[in-house]
Amino acid sequence: MRMGWRFLAAPLAAWLALTCVGAGVLTWVERTTKNAVVQRYDWRAGLAADFVKAMVSDLITRQGTQAHAFLSTPAVDAADFKRSVGGFGYPAAVLLDAEGRLLQVIPPNPALLGQKIADRYPHLHTAVTEDRAAVSPVVASAAESRPVVGFAVPFDTPYGRRVFSGAVAVGDSPLSSYLSTAIPLDGVKVHLVDNAGAVVAANHPHTGVSLLANEEPRLHAALDRAATGRYQDGGGWWQYTYRDIPGTPWRLSAAVSEDVLFASTSGSRAAGRAALVTASVVGLLVVAAATRARRNRRELRSSEQRLRKVFDNSRIGMALTDMDGRLARVNPTLCHMLGRPQTDMIGRHVTDLTHPDDVDLSLRNIRDCRTGRVDGFDIDKRYVHAAGRVVEVAITASLLRDEADRPQYIATQIIDMTERHALENERRRDAAELARHAERLEHANEQMADFMAMLTHDVRQPLTTIVSAGELLLDDWSGLPDDTRLHYLRRMTTAGHRADELVTEILTLAQLDAGALTARPTRLDVSHVVREAVAALGAEPGTITVIAPDQVTAFADPAHLSLLLGNLLGNAVKYGAAPVRVTVTPDRDRVLIRVADDGEGVPAAFIPHLFERFTRAETGVATTKPGTGLGLYLVARLAGASGATITYQAGQPRGAVFVLSLPCAPGPTRSATSAPAPPVTVR
Repeated sequence: MRMGWRFLAAPLAAWLALTCVGAGVLTWVERTTKNAVVQRYDWRAGLAADFVKAMVSDLITRQGTQAHAFLSTPAVDAADFKRSVGGFGYPAAVLLDAEGRLLQVIPPNPALLGQKIADRYPHLHTAVTEDRAAVSPVVASAAESRPVVGFAVPFDTPYGRRVFSGAVAVGDSPLSSYLSTAIPLDGVKVHLVDNAGAVVAANHPHTGVSLLANEEPRLHAALDRAATGRYQDGGGWWQYTYRDIPGTPWRLSAAVSEDVLFASTSGSRAAGRAALVTASVVGLLVVAAATRARRNRRELRSSEQRLRKVFDNSRIGMALTDMDGRLARVNPTLCHMLGRPQTDMIGRHVTDLTHPDDVDLSLRNIRDCRTGRVDGFDIDKRYVHAAGRVVEVAITASLLRDEADRPQYIATQIIDMTERHALENERRRDAAELARHAERLEHANEQMADFMAMLTHDVRQPLTTIVSAGELLLDDWSGLPDDTRLHYLRRMTTAGHRADELVTEILTLAQLDAGALTARPTRLDVSHVVREAVAALGAEPGTITVIAPDQVTAFADPAHLSLLLGNLLGNAVKYGAAPVRVTVTPDRDRVLIRVADDGEGVPAAFIPHLFERFTRAETGVATTKPGTGLGLYLVARLAGASGATITYQAGQPRGAVFVLSLPCAPGPTRSATSAPAPPVTVR
């Protein structure tokens, strides 16, 4: 009895200690879980604030681009202004001159035109006097005095600085729609307020000017004390946080009941307590098993003395297992190899230390020895180190029998092969990585060679023309007739335009390679954009014919679409022959823009390379025209980024036809570098 208690005391003490540790760990886990939930809630609020910041920044950027494109004419008529404002869905907007006087207003109010209103609104005053974009707090719109928030963007025109300011109604803006889904928790209160405490947007309906202090007085008082924390309201506790929106006079606050916030952890707390009770019961069973194992080890001690010296002094891992596969003896080398003390390994089944994928292999060899089919085996397998890493080994095992020739033990010699295998794998990985680096460097060198060749020839040519013509004019200006001077000035202007086109293509290519060019498709009138692109090309009258309905809408990035059409029309005029026909056709869920010319078309051998980078046809009219081989490559990448496709068809009976297909519904915004190469079809 005394011997039994001696074996039982240590496991019982260990069980009691582990039970106490488990209770402490459970308490710590519950507290840590709550902290993690609060951190995730703060993180979600931060994401919502970042989204609002990104939305405002994107809106200001697009507003500036739209203003430069359509509001830089000497006199902006009401229709153009209404069209520009309509693209953003603003219910109210104004256009000011450099003195802050009103040029245009939506909703229309002729009585206000010409009045100097910039000083009435801080954001308009900032945009006019400091030449920087500004966002307003909640203010009354200029035309109808309804509560709005405005986005004022200054832009320079040949006729002086102007300010384009659009406004969205408080309580009826995209911000309110986003806030209603920003934090998916029941009963969460999300408010976007200005520096005066007026509510700009919220995740619940509201109209007119509303103050946070009136809607949520307890939340307002808590925000005055600290940026994050908790407060009591309605008989319960609430968690709250707020974030400033950089670049705006706004801040975002979010508050949620702790009952809702921590509802997801209630089940895990109950499960953890049940698991602790279960582990305690299992621990008692483990105590009983450990007691029995210790007793068995004592009975085998005498027989183990014969192998002790061999085991302890061997430089390779050695183990003695019974016929069930349980470790009866291990040497220090094996303990060091697996990172486990001897007491942790004795009595354990070898599969407890074996990699899960090699368990079946170990069991099969043990079974073969137990049934007498083999007297030993040689295998390669994997153990799991106490630290969790894999230990690869080579094993030689022999069957030991007793006097009656019955299988008794399996003696195993174990050699650690991890480092050797790791060195071999590392060598193979290094070789593969070097091959990949070499391939990437070779590709980069090819692109750099193409780029340098283009710079050497195509960029230098117009610069040489400008310099040579300029020097000639400087040297002989007084002696040259007027028509000769005009001739050389025209050559310089043409070369300058060519150099500007090359710089634009090079900058666009750099943005593509850097992944900095992202399409932002919006709904636009395709027929209007096509006619503007034809007008901007400045071709001879009658050269280009446009066949298009009055109103055909599709989704595309306005700047990208203008660049696409400019390239396609320029190529048709440059490499084709008049007449050039541009046809806009609705086709179910797409809008097709066909650009056809009456030239000699693309050589058949060059068609598969039509949209590749730095490629030009080696035969035909292309050999007589200057070019970089980048135009159609940029067209393909920009088209794919907007969800459009560009294809080539051979004209009938002659000529070239490029078909640009635009989607009628919005798709995902993609970087231009991720756009797939277009299909090339010949009909």
